[in-house]
Amino acid sequence: MSLPLHTHPDPMHVAAIPPCAPPAPEQGATVGHALLQALAGFAVVIVPGLDGSGPHHWQSRWELFLRLHGVTVHRVQQENWTRPTYHDWKAQLQRTVRACRQPVILVAHSLGAILSVRMASEQGADGVVAAFLVAPADIDHHHGPDSGRVADFAPLPATPLPFPAMLLASQDDEWLSMSRARVLATQWRATLVDAGMVGHIGNHAHVGLWPAGMQALDDLARSVRLRAMADAMPSLS
Repeated sequence: MSLPLHTHPDPMHVAAIPPCAPPAPEQGATVGHALLQALAGFAVVIVPGLDGSGPHHWQSRWELFLRLHGVTVHRVQQENWTRPTYHDWKAQLQRTVRACRQPVILVAHSLGAILSVRMASEQGADGVVAAFLVAPADIDHHHGPDSGRVADFAPLPATPLPFPAMLLASQDDEWLSMSRARVLATQWRATLVDAGMVGHIGNHAHVGLWPAGMQALDDLARSVRLRAMADAMPSLS
């Protein structure tokens, strides 16, 4: 799949991934600095989950960090974070992606990850070149007290995503078992990353700026750029 793509609102505008990646960071450079290099030329769209992402959530910390260092970041805003409907949340995600003028990497958590996957599976992903899916809420198998609030997002898609994706799963996540994470990663053709013992990786995870997550996003962004460069190379036949 060729990765120069058309984005909205101007259907004639072509959002092309920058053809050349910056040099790899020298030994001793911080994970954050490496990530800034990897994200050059992309727009990051933050997709929070149920109840939103508070100020101490890694998504909020990343948003602040990336903005302060010149990365284009958009956050999906929902009118109702506590009683979501798939239709309303999908409309807001689509609106946010259409507002981007650069190739989009979705950075989604929990129900936001499910929202991203369903939207892409049902309607395509014009403008999106990758998805970073953290702790997707397994709404088909979760029976906790909040299961009723997310029922409108069922069922989970079981088809490959139309773009590269990375799925990060915790070993002690009450919303997603590792066995189910493996199944979903296979169905979506996403790279599965074991995030360790960090619960649901949400508002109460206390992961700070989450350097391990930054490293994983760095890997995803660089792989997308390398794929675009390979697709852009002329045939040698």
